[in-house]
Amino acid sequence: MALLDGAAFDIAEGGDTVEMKAWSVSDANGNVGIDCVIFAETRGKAIRYALDHCDGAFDWCEWTEMRALRKPVLDQFYRGKPMMDWCDMEDRVAMVRYAGFQCSNEVFVTSDECLACPAHEWCDRYDSMLR
Repeated sequence: MALLDGAAFDIAEGGDTVEMKAWSVSDANGNVGIDCVIFAETRGKAIRYALDHCDGAFDWCEWTEMRALRKPVLDQFYRGKPMMDWCDMEDRVAMVRYAGFQCSNEVFVTSDECLACPAHEWCDRYDSMLR
């Protein structure tokens, strides 16, 4: 992996250099309520990875029911891992601070848990909870 002018690159099979781009992958209908940040060369590769590796979140989804939106602001956080991990606090802070992610209703339980989250100072949900 290398960083050139803020873009993340990896070495593909055959020695070619490929740009790894951040994609927010979710189901197009919003039924799952989960977005995964996947690093991949293309939209299609990001969707394929999400369908195969996002802890069963998209098990019931078909390829045509998925969407992948570019999140170029997160490209800089590529560190050789194929996806960002919400449970990794550094990844969480980056996702909240730079891309506006927040906890889902299933995760958001109490204000104490919200206050303990290292990303709360950048979180819109935390701000609305304080009001």
